[in-house]
Amino acid sequence: MSANGEMFLRMREQDYNALTEKQRSVFTYAEKFEVNEWETHKDDAYYVALWKEKKKTSDKLKVYLFEKRHS
Repeated sequence: MSANGEMFLRMREQDYNALTEKQRSVFTYAEKFEVNEWETHKDDAYYVALWKEKKKTSDKLKVYLFEKRHS
């Protein structure tokens, strides 16, 4: 891999917390995700409505980009 490449890593929160501040400082980006967001929020009507809108929009974007590439 060239020096300009990027690596994407996945680790448990407890392992990330065990890193020293110096080790964490080499990361250019870090984001925390819930393990299973859907299971956590599937009974929340507002979350489900937003999730459905996101899915519709995402699908429309995929179709648009596909058609743009192939026209």
